[in-house]
Amino acid sequence: MRVRRRTLALVLPAALVLGLGGCSSADEPEPGSGVTTSAAPTASVSETPETPEPTESPEPEPTETGPTPPPRPAAMDDTGKKGAQAAAEYFISLLGYAFQSGESESIREMSLSATCISCENFAERADSHRDSDYVVVGGETTLSGLKVSDRDPLTGGFAVSGAFETSEMAVSTSDGENVGVSRSDDGFIQIDVLHDENTWRVMAVVTDQDSAE
Repeated sequence: MRVRRRTLALVLPAALVLGLGGCSSADEPEPGSGVTTSAAPTASVSETPETPEPTESPEPEPTETGPTPPPRPAAMDDTGKKGAQAAAEYFISLLGYAFQSGESESIREMSLSATCISCENFAERADSHRDSDYVVVGGETTLSGLKVSDRDPLTGGFAVSGAFETSEMAVSTSDGENVGVSRSDDGFIQIDVLHDENTWRVMAVVTDQDSAE
């Protein structure tokens, strides 16, 4: 699965001629000093080398970049209501990233597989995009008006509920051929999350359409 976004001496020779002048009579040592003088050699002028033609640096090859995974919120370090809401928002942001990148591992790592059937459906959808080498644009979901329930005495989890809005998602082949478009959607959503003493897990995701997709 890839999402493509195209993002791109002159040597100056010099000949230095150094002339060394001879000593004047005033500079000659007195007899018996033991110092001898000799005529300074005449420096030869070397031929000026040819200036090499400047070479052009090759242009960098275009690079392919994919969507950036969402950062983990610091609020997820909290094990109460604050952390529950942050975990729900983070998971939903991972869905958009997974659909566009085809990377489903982050969804599965955060899902409680024993209870979250919807989570596995999301992961399989991301896998199909990757396996088909599809290019996916859009499909991000935003949440608003979230409320967090008290901790459930039986499961120990929290229900995070509110409104959702998902943008249109266009799917095409790597050659640009249109595969399909998922229309934008909105409604009510509930994400049940649990902190298992190590990290936050998603137990279930449901919407008022009785479908988490």
